[in-house]
Amino acid sequence: MANIRKAQGTDLTSIQELARDTINTCYRSFLGDEGVDWFINSGESDKEIEKQLSNCVVLELNNQIQGYCAFENDFVHILMVSPQIQRSGLGSNLLKHVENKMTLLGHQTYRLETFKGNEQAIKFYLKNAWVIDREEKDEEFGFVRVYLSKRA
Repeated sequence: MANIRKAQGTDLTSIQELARDTINTCYRSFLGDEGVDWFINSGESDKEIEKQLSNCVVLELNNQIQGYCAFENDFVHILMVSPQIQRSGLGSNLLKHVENKMTLLGHQTYRLETFKGNEQAIKFYLKNAWVIDREEKDEEFGFVRVYLSKRA
């Protein structure tokens, strides 16, 4: 049985490991080997989670963290689910949990952004009734961001 709860300080290492594994497995197709290796090896991936920990909820399965989502106000910063359980419906459960929390905070619309090359994530959000608002090229980094939203 899956459980979703607020992240605690003691979860930091487990969430960081999950993020590194997910980025390593799922992001190479659109960030490239060099981009993924830099993001993980530079410690930027770990720092990002440390910065967002107070805004995180975790998805536990058999007492192990298998997913997490960082969100603030009406914005989903990141949602990741272990590659081993992707396409199981648990990511959708985690997203729905976060949407409900944002609604309780008084938000009528939710927002997020992802990379255009992250087709798996885009399909996931579209399947969960999110819509693409716009795309924008990030001149500094050279990739295209896709902005999505959903009405409560």
